[in-house]
Amino acid sequence: MPPQYSELFNSPDADVTFQSCDGILFSIHRSNLQTNTEGFPPPEISTGDEIVPLSESSATLELLFQFIYPRRHPALDEIAFADLAALAEAAEKYQVYSAMNICRIRLRDVLPDHAPEILSHAAKHDYPFLVAEAAPYTFDVPLGDVVAMLPAHLILPWVKYIDAWTAVLHDAIAVRQLTHESSSSYANCRTWTAERALIAQRFGHSLRALRRLDAIFDVHGKMPVCCEHGKGEWRAEIEAAIAQIPPFTTFL
Repeated sequence: MPPQYSELFNSPDADVTFQSCDGILFSIHRSNLQTNTEGFPPPEISTGDEIVPLSESSATLELLFQFIYPRRHPALDEIAFADLAALAEAAEKYQVYSAMNICRIRLRDVLPDHAPEILSHAAKHDYPFLVAEAAPYTFDVPLGDVVAMLPAHLILPWVKYIDAWTAVLHDAIAVRQLTHESSSSYANCRTWTAERALIAQRFGHSLRALRRLDAIFDVHGKMPVCCEHGKGEWRAEIEAAIAQIPPFTTFL
């Protein structure tokens, strides 16, 4: 069976040939590798007619190599996350700078989806601002799993960051008083007592609840004015506390 070449990268005057893990060959010009990357064989090392095997799939390499030629780069707006993640890893591995930058931007754009995977990528490749953007969406990931994703120098900042959110959650549940109006007619409002208990139950012990205040404070049916007032004050207090939490980068 004759070798199968990429339709985009099969120029007869190319001087390096790579093979994807699924057997597709890519004929590439060394000058473009030298100019736009740092992770491929340097120009002084001759591969002759040797085929250089790579661990990436042909789909990933087809995207990656387009970033090293003076042509319009591929649009990444609609590709599946798995393909974007594979391209981002390959770009970092081979130091294809133009692809590294656009992948970082696209990973940020798809948040909050795939937050744990994005956090792992950002931590691995030292993108602290992307770590900071992904961090609030990984609260439901077990701490041990997050720590396993993070390099050693980010573990302590991460713990401090989580502690700050945890303090807000504890206050959100515990601090609000049982009564919510100074007026004597509302001093022992049973509706509020029941509603407060329900809202506190919705918070549970999940930090993610602090990102879902609309659902937490949603009430079916009409409530007394005093209860609406008390609920609004409670939520405002929580939102103010969340606004005071420093971004992850301040703990670095």
